[in-house]
Amino acid sequence: SSCVHLARYLESTWFIWVSQMNHIPMDIDYDKNEDWVSTQLHATCNVDQSVFNDWFTGHLNFQIEH
Repeated sequence: SSCVHLARYLESTWFIWVSQMNHIPMDIDYDKNEDWVSTQLHATCNVDQSVFNDWFTGHLNFQIEH
């Protein structure tokens, strides 16, 4: 039904926004040969804390801690 399609569209849009906002803005330097943890810390970022961001992302805006 159209309600199911709308719900899936909204869910997929939310999921893409939440899962990618912490990864897309970071530059990754492949030539440094750092260990996995250091590379992950350099390739992710936390998104500003706010009541809305905390609620909207389920606290996944704290990507480094996640």
